Amino acid sequence: MLPCSFGFRPKRSTHDALQVLVDESWRGRRWVVETDIANCFEAIPHDKLIQAVQERVCDRSVVQLLRGMLRAGVMHDGQVRRSVTGTPQGGVVSPLLANIYLHRIDRAWDAREHGVLVRFADDVVVMCSTERQAKAALAQMRVLLADLGLEPKAAKTRIVQLVVGGEGVDFLGFHHRLVRSDGRRSGKRVVFLARWPANKAMQHARDRIRELTDRSLLLLPINATVDRVNRFVRGWAAYFRFGNSTRHFAKVRDYMRMRLALLISKRHRRSRAFGRSVVFFQSPNHLGLFSLDGIIAAPRPFRAWRVTPNAGGERRR
Repeated sequence: MLPCSFGFRPKRSTHDALQVLVDESWRGRRWVVETDIANCFEAIPHDKLIQAVQERVCDRSVVQLLRGMLRAGVMHDGQVRRSVTGTPQGGVVSPLLANIYLHRIDRAWDAREHGVLVRFADDVVVMCSTERQAKAALAQMRVLLADLGLEPKAAKTRIVQLVVGGEGVDFLGFHHRLVRSDGRRSGKRVVFLARWPANKAMQHARDRIRELTDRSLLLLPINATVDRVNRFVRGWAAYFRFGNSTRHFAKVRDYMRMRLALLISKRHRRSRAFGRSVVFFQSPNHLGLFSLDGIIAAPRPFRAWRVTPNAGGERRR
């Protein structure tokens, strides 16, 4: 695999891919090609996939095993359906097979001519220096995908120029937008690429919290409901904390407190004001709800996003 591929690889994660966007925008690559491969896992031709595997794997038993997995098919409405395209749905080997097949795009990509490619499985972003380069990159991507029997998803394919006050791009759950700092700390107003949870991520958080605090769960003890909400919010925040997400975290925090107050008011058949009083004033820790305050780690250009200990035992980014 090549450095531009980040999905389903050891010691690589979504945040490694996101860091590339921060670094390249700082270098001046602010024309972005964003696309998503249409039905990638379902459309990969079996014959071409086996050919890609055989470029590095010559063991016949391994290749035969892969052929058997690809031909296994899926059962739908009591009938087994076998297709000549696609990797096994839900199969643990499917992400690896997709990476092997899409590796041909990574290998054929010329960063100097078409910009910096960032690929996480079937989600693709290209950071370019000029509009002309971005258009050439999109044309090249279409050609490479056509050679593989694939195509970009039309609804998610576009070219965006990152400018202060302009539109941004969504990638890996985050919304990325060029902003200008207020200069309170450094005294300088710096232009940088900020990111925060995308609208879909925010809606998913609200939907899940609403589901966990539904009125059908009135008989469940409040501490059990709080534990269930905390499990979700803790995991959600662990991913989105690496961004400029303070305002969005505050919205999620207020929403889950409001939903818990509403649940308490219904449970005791009291007014909403009673529920708010219990959550916001009568409990010093809001009934144990997970706190989203003070956990943000804003990304910085050319700095590792992971927190690691230094030689003196202190923690640094």
